[in-house]
Amino acid sequence: MFRVAMAKHVRLSLVLLGFAIPLSTTAQEPKEKDGRTYELDGLKVQLSQPRLVHRSKGFLWFPSMYHLCGERLFVVASTYADEARKVTPGVVLFSQNAGMTWSKPIENSYGEMAIPRPDGSTLLLCYYLQLQSPDRATGPAFRIPKEKEQVEPLKEEVEVTGWPRKIGPLDADLGNPKAEWKLASFVFNGQSVQTKDGKTHLATLYGRFAGTKRFSLVLAESPDGLKWKIRSVIADETCKLAGNEGPCESALVRLKDGRLFCVFRLDSAVDYGHCFSDDDGKTWSEPKNLKGTHSVQPSLSVSEKGMLLLTGGRPGLFLWLNAKGDAQRWDKIDLAKHHNEWVKEEPIHKAIAGFDSNTSAYTEVRWLDERRFVVVYDRLGNGWNAIPADSKATNSLWVVQGWIK
Repeated sequence: MFRVAMAKHVRLSLVLLGFAIPLSTTAQEPKEKDGRTYELDGLKVQLSQPRLVHRSKGFLWFPSMYHLCGERLFVVASTYADEARKVTPGVVLFSQNAGMTWSKPIENSYGEMAIPRPDGSTLLLCYYLQLQSPDRATGPAFRIPKEKEQVEPLKEEVEVTGWPRKIGPLDADLGNPKAEWKLASFVFNGQSVQTKDGKTHLATLYGRFAGTKRFSLVLAESPDGLKWKIRSVIADETCKLAGNEGPCESALVRLKDGRLFCVFRLDSAVDYGHCFSDDDGKTWSEPKNLKGTHSVQPSLSVSEKGMLLLTGGRPGLFLWLNAKGDAQRWDKIDLAKHHNEWVKEEPIHKAIAGFDSNTSAYTEVRWLDERRFVVVYDRLGNGWNAIPADSKATNSLWVVQGWIK
């Protein structure tokens, strides 16, 4: 699947190089003069100057980020062209101090669905699955041990069953994958939450049911993060909201009132869609647009008191804040403008032909505690194309730390 067109690319079982990296320096509280203060819905929100995570002459984009505990974070990013491949390389980087500094990259197979385990470790699921039958898909998973900066391949596979309708192979128009790869038409994507009783993991997948030409978004359940069963359809190809792609890339959180809140992409340069569930994801409200927010893969994070953060863009790159935690009013900060104020030699340009010329506009936002949060995004040295060997340009990942004053 092409991210430019509607989705992300193939990510299968390249074995991770699991080795330990020395821990980073201790956390530092951001200084008041480090950045700029914005007023949103009666709150003062300070954003730090952008901090470099990693840069490369090769592809480096589509970052995801996860909060492990305390000051500990890890970022996963893709390191190959936006095209279908059987082997899909990426990197993982760790921070022990809330994003101030980052470890050296660990080469890995890209995946973006993280599942916390009772022993303190974290599962990282594959993105693409392999089709085994019209009702079964499987794929690799990896483990980040508790309090270690390493990634280990698991012997056990991820398995997804219980599909309400037949699934098929990845369509040729989504990157023209080879038939022998047996890539499934649905992928893991977005964020996981637990059921109210804490006994079951919930995660989103999107793709096309057999015989359809528009995406559908589903919710899966699992007791252990490996064996998954489809729990419900959040929104399918019959969704009435505008967008040629249909419900696809998504973010999922639990609101302070107990409802599940899902935000999803419908197409580039159109408003996000959203749904609510008040029965732990068994049924969902009718999809509606989330006015004033857009467009490619959203990221959501909810604080302990319920304040919501949403990031995304294309065109542009934005942070939206919902102070009441009711998903109604959203105030925004222009992250691209903020980046350009501080990183003048590597600006994020205005949109060209509907797309940002030098950012994928894929982001991740995570609360650290009731006051502090971190946002990660990419900056592309040559847009969607490879950087020429004789160019001084690089692709780069950046984080901005934020805190409520």
